[in-house]
Amino acid sequence: MTTTHSRAKKGGEYGANGEWYEGGKFISTTDRAKGKPQQRKTTGRREIESGVWVEVVEGKLTLWSVLAGVEIWNRDENTFSFNSALCGHFADKDAIARRTQWITAWNNGERWRDAP
Repeated sequence: MTTTHSRAKKGGEYGANGEWYEGGKFISTTDRAKGKPQQRKTTGRREIESGVWVEVVEGKLTLWSVLAGVEIWNRDENTFSFNSALCGHFADKDAIARRTQWITAWNNGERWRDAP
């Protein structure tokens, strides 16, 4: 069995996998069939805390998904605090109110928010 890439002979030929290859095209050197991109299969689960995955609640999104990586997380206490260093669309008046509301909800034990 060869491990290098080879090309089909002029006029075409069958590869090791039994499929036809036009002349000059890269040809299979193994007996495995041509692959198709694999479909991603979702699990229907969402992360609601660091390393905690649960089944999706219809019509809800996780607070973790909007807070983690944006706000300041205290791992020891499992709480978030407001990240005042953010700017742009994170710093407009409505966004600040929304972020503050989500942080308060998280720190009070809520893990889900209504989907927009």
